[in-house]
Amino acid sequence: MVMRRLSNRIGKDGVLRIISQQTRSQAANKELAVERFAELLRDALRQFPIRKKTRVSRAAKERRLEEKRHRSVLKSERSKRAPIED
Repeated sequence: MVMRRLSNRIGKDGVLRIISQQTRSQAANKELAVERFAELLRDALRQFPIRKKTRVSRAAKERRLEEKRHRSVLKSERSKRAPIED
């Protein structure tokens, strides 16, 4: 599971590389890299809840269709106006 979730960060040789160049100190950068590795690992191991499929309610579907009908009528009436001749 971890390999799959971190696959975009793992190279062809199978090594997960984490680089930190935030500070000028090598020791501080190593510490930051270790912290980032731990954070990546925590995120990769976290279980996500399973998504439950839901349906659009009948009332919401009717509202959407009614709004579409209303827009259609407005647009068709706009184009029906007779041009004004001078």
